Amino acid sequence: MKSLEKAHINIWESDSIDCETSATHLIQGLRNVRSLSLTTDEAIFLTNRLPIFHNLIEFEYDSHGFDGIETWLVEFLHCAPNLETLTLNFPDVAGTRRKALPIEVPSCLSFHLKEIEISCFETHIIEMVSYFLDNAMVLENLIIRMKGMTVTQKTKVINQLLQLLKSSKKCLIVIL
Repeated sequence: MKSLEKAHINIWESDSIDCETSATHLIQGLRNVRSLSLTTDEAIFLTNRLPIFHNLIEFEYDSHGFDGIETWLVEFLHCAPNLETLTLNFPDVAGTRRKALPIEVPSCLSFHLKEIEISCFETHIIEMVSYFLDNAMVLENLIIRMKGMTVTQKTKVINQLLQLLKSSKKCLIVIL
């Protein structure tokens, strides 16, 4: 898979003992991709067992919710130092607990990440959006899609988003 440039991977938790090992080996084999779309229902693989994705410039992550998803995502970003575009889709799941985001900022946030798109935005990820805006030095676009919110909820979220500090002077927040 050394010459593979684009991959779409769906990984679902299995009762198999080797599920984490198999998923990790699969992801390790994708270390040269430029574009990766990953769908998971659990943190199947530990980020400390992942390779560095030097060529990865586009990452789309679709999760069906698990404890600590934001922390896992930021840790994954440490494995993608040249990432330019991040697309996230993780709707709220009942019972999912949020954890504090890591203090060490991934280098892609500081130097390369130009666009973040968040689909199915829910108010529980405002802290993560704040983290991204505070640390993404070259961010040009933050696109947020609010589906299924009332007008009152949207207004409240828009006001919260507009009050967040941005490190990038070029950053445009687009709310759809």
